[in-house]
Amino acid sequence: MTEPTTTTFTAIISAFSISIIYPNIENGMILGALCGSILLVISEEHISVFRRIILFFISFSIGMLLAEMTLNLLIPLFPSNIQPKVPLGLGALVASAVSVKLLLWLIKKFDDPSDLFNSFRRKKP
Repeated sequence: MTEPTTTTFTAIISAFSISIIYPNIENGMILGALCGSILLVISEEHISVFRRIILFFISFSIGMLLAEMTLNLLIPLFPSNIQPKVPLGLGALVASAVSVKLLLWLIKKFDDPSDLFNSFRRKKP
């Protein structure tokens, strides 16, 4: 069995090889999506290794796809003098770390749609 350091190093090299195939993708975005998906996989404790691998690839892909949109949502949180300097990799990091958790939460909520609608009905002003 390989050591975790070797596996992580191999994942980083593989992720940056994407930038060779697609030169218009920023390396910061690849690194952000990679770190976010590793963070997601590390935080999931009660799932099998196979499912962690699947979640890693889904998280990495979503991080790459939604990096720009997530960054546009995050930019108003920063001071105006920092906003132009915020890297695209931050959007990829947040998108890849949060998106799969959000999707899994939505799937659990929609297992019983009546429970979801009942929670909206209870919240009266």
